[in-house]
Amino acid sequence: MQQNLWGEKIPRPRRKKEIIPLTSAIPYAITDNDCAYFGHTLREWDLAGCNICTDCSVKIFCPRCITHHPQDETAIPILCERHEEPQESQVSA
Repeated sequence: MQQNLWGEKIPRPRRKKEIIPLTSAIPYAITDNDCAYFGHTLREWDLAGCNICTDCSVKIFCPRCITHHPQDETAIPILCERHEEPQESQVSA
């Protein structure tokens, strides 16, 4: 350790660990506008009924949970899992 003018020890600055992102965690796009073709990729809905698309970063809210997005007036209304109608499965006999 180094010392300053008064003889006090000066700690060495620690090296920051270089974090390498996993290749599976890096977002990638198949087309120029994946959300228009495949729909938005959502995370978990928060308690206020809001969400953010992981691909295009647009803010989304559930119109049945809340009437409008609390922070963004241009947010897109999409129903959450609780409120969307269940898909009927086609079973062939």
